Amino acid sequence: MKIKESKNLRYTKLPYDYFELWEKVEPEKCILEDFHVHNDRIELNFKNGTIAFIEGRNPQGGLEIDRIEEKLPNFVGRSYEEILNANF
Repeated sequence: MKIKESKNLRYTKLPYDYFELWEKVEPEKCILEDFHVHNDRIELNFKNGTIAFIEGRNPQGGLEIDRIEEKLPNFVGRSYEEILNANF
């Protein structure tokens, strides 16, 4: 299951600065620093100060979020583009 291909997930297409919402950054330039999980939603924090979200649209999406949460520690230091295209 890839995040970009899942019909059960909604995700931020272009990470943005939390305080300057209009500043979007290409996914390949955003390197994962850490993340936080809140129910069926993952907040990704990148080294360049931007953030992105991945969240479940339905109960099946919640299960996919759980699967992503398990493997996401292996993606610290990798780009958001890699995360979106990874096979979870």
